[in-house]
Amino acid sequence: MLERFNRQTWKVCVRETVPWVQIPLSPPFKKIIMTELLVKITPLDIAVVLSSPMILALSIFVLGSKKNPKAHLLAFLFGSLLIGIGVAILGFVLGSSTSTGARQHSAGPFVDIILGALFIVYGLKIIFSKEKKISAKNEEQSPQLFKWFGFGLLISATNLDTVFLSFTASKEVANSAINDLSKWILLAVNIFFFTLPITLPLLLTILFPKISKPILSKMDVFLVKYSRYIVFIIFLLFGIYLLYGGIKKLL
Repeated sequence: MLERFNRQTWKVCVRETVPWVQIPLSPPFKKIIMTELLVKITPLDIAVVLSSPMILALSIFVLGSKKNPKAHLLAFLFGSLLIGIGVAILGFVLGSSTSTGARQHSAGPFVDIILGALFIVYGLKIIFSKEKKISAKNEEQSPQLFKWFGFGLLISATNLDTVFLSFTASKEVANSAINDLSKWILLAVNIFFFTLPITLPLLLTILFPKISKPILSKMDVFLVKYSRYIVFIIFLLFGIYLLYGGIKKLL
């Protein structure tokens, strides 16, 4: 009697894995997360370029020199590239450390609040500070390649607005829930934008030597005239966003 009861009970059981049920490979929420991340970091990457009018002007100046302009600009680019990679790695490491385990609840909000306050302070600094100009004297005495490499390191490392923006964009990438491959791709894009004020003039000069000079001159004038106001708005909005997010996490 007991065996008969067990057989009847077994017939009404449902298998744990049903062969005709398919698990979607790409859930919709992942696309939403990627879209939200792009909305966050795209303005930051654009601001990275706009906050570097001095580097763009210096790149144009180097290309206008008589002795090995492209070689000098390449050395300048490599120095800036090293700083861009270092800043991206630091931002990514900090973002990863504050988004895992117990640190997500303890350090994360305070980091957002500090970064938000710094964004607002730097935004005010940009709008009220005077533009720096590059002197064109001693053009004939072109430094050697290793000196331009060091100059690229120094200029990029001391361009705090650009460093701060790139660092924050990398931190946001690390904090996101996207897969590792997408994170590395976005980090590479971030580094590309960091070096774009040098890469763009160099590529235009190589690919379109005849029309590059007037185009670069117009770009330089536009950045010098309007970039500080655009970057100020981005700094202010993102600073308020980080402050609000950090305070909301603490409450």
